[in-house]
Amino acid sequence: MKRFVQLALFVLCVAFSASAVYNVFSDNADVERMAALVACGEDAAAGAPEGRRASDGCRAQMTRLERTPFSQTFEFTTAKRTVEVTCQRAFVLAGEYRCELPLRRQGPPGAVRPAAGAR
Repeated sequence: MKRFVQLALFVLCVAFSASAVYNVFSDNADVERMAALVACGEDAAAGAPEGRRASDGCRAQMTRLERTPFSQTFEFTTAKRTVEVTCQRAFVLAGEYRCELPLRRQGPPGAVRPAAGAR
């Protein structure tokens, strides 16, 4: 029984690692397209402001890309703004990607929020 648990744990770790490597190094052209649609405001369901159509000619230029085993974060510059889009899988390491605008941070960039209990 102990040998079975050790083997199962080993197989689980190998599967997790292989899935993480795949998420980071696989082709992400489709994910980039989905993120650009959100950045241009074409996917209002994902929280994109001012919904537009592809025919409106939004050109989102990717200026930053961050890929981790758990998500992909893009920064796009459009004619009107610079926006960050985060894409995550439906499950931790599996499933379809869904791209959304992250919640807005409170305060100006670089502002430090006081610790809980501080006055």
